[in-house]
Amino acid sequence: MQSTVLKEKDEQIVLYRTGGEEFNVIFPGYTVAQAQPLVQEFFDRVKALRIPYNDVELNVTISVGVSSLHRTDHNPLDFYKRVDSHLYRSKKMGRQQITLE
Repeated sequence: MQSTVLKEKDEQIVLYRTGGEEFNVIFPGYTVAQAQPLVQEFFDRVKALRIPYNDVELNVTISVGVSSLHRTDHNPLDFYKRVDSHLYRSKKMGRQQITLE
């Protein structure tokens, strides 16, 4: 569902699972400032999800880290480590947060 939301905004945006319960979204050609409103909308939609399970309604939590490629990045792993660091900062600060570069 959330992948569809992103595709409605821009066909170039890619959502993929990196493992466990972690996902990445790539915004090709976007600056952090340009991606921010889309990230916020995605964040709000996921946060609002309510999943019925037996007699209970499950709430979804989301923590987000956002960064852009830097000229000083030597390889994609430099970028990925920075984004991952932002993600874990969001988690450490209590979850349900977005950490932007």
